[in-house]
Amino acid sequence: MITRRGFLGTLGTTIAGLSTAKLFGAETAKDNIRLGMMLQGASAAELQEKAKAIAAAGFDTIQLSFFFHPTADELKSLADALKELKLKTAAFGTYFNLFRPDDTGFMRSSIATMRLVAEHAALFDCRQFVTWSASCSPQFRGTDPRNHTPETVAQLHRAIREIVLPVLDPIAGRVAFEPFFLHVIGTLEMAKEVLAPFPANRVGLVLDPPNFISPALYPKCEDEMRRLFRELGDRIHVVHFKDMKLNAAGDNVGYPGPGGGEMNYPLLISEIRNLHRPLPCIIEHIKPEAAELSKTKAWVEKQLQ
Repeated sequence: MITRRGFLGTLGTTIAGLSTAKLFGAETAKDNIRLGMMLQGASAAELQEKAKAIAAAGFDTIQLSFFFHPTADELKSLADALKELKLKTAAFGTYFNLFRPDDTGFMRSSIATMRLVAEHAALFDCRQFVTWSASCSPQFRGTDPRNHTPETVAQLHRAIREIVLPVLDPIAGRVAFEPFFLHVIGTLEMAKEVLAPFPANRVGLVLDPPNFISPALYPKCEDEMRRLFRELGDRIHVVHFKDMKLNAAGDNVGYPGPGGGEMNYPLLISEIRNLHRPLPCIIEHIKPEAAELSKTKAWVEKQLQ
């Protein structure tokens, strides 16, 4: 015979062993991966057209990247259009070379673009910015041995303090630097050195594993990805979803859209989830066409399952 106290104790243990979702029909915890799409363009009109395609494909999150210098009126109109389409801006892409902040040659943006967008950031309810770190070369893919020296790290520290943060401080904004193996933030070691003096909630990193991988590192790309999360996980502000593939000659890494290369997406997704905090994960390097958007979105969502 079981006593009343024993019965209640057994019942309590049984209930504790069941999930709340099964008992009460509650939703399971939401994924920390916030899937989005890169919205980039060389004019306000181009951005608005691409935004319509992105929304029609079922996306609700974007990184808004400017490959031109917009006007204040264009920003206001664009913000209204995005609200109408129910697209949330997770980050602004204002890509330029921090060692030549007024030069638009890197990617047709400049510090002036960052400054103007920051002044109107409230329209988009976004304070996260993304840009390149820096390069001593005026060309985006230019090779310069000075990029990976202590003197250049010190120069970049000054540029962050004197050029970027004064633009973002008035709005309590944050910046994430997108790596590229030819730039100053081109290796994990250099990324750690550059970011070390700054608080992680203000100055961080775009998690874009392929951008760290030179042809020589390609055979070790999965080890580098694990090390990236282990050593820089607390610095990740934004994630970019693309792919990578070494060419037949072994001397160049290409960057197709997700599913078009050889990157270990199950490993990438597992590591992101292990960070246990919400992160915008932005698909890039695909055409903003209905079929391509739907196909890539479905492929990524399948990986997330």
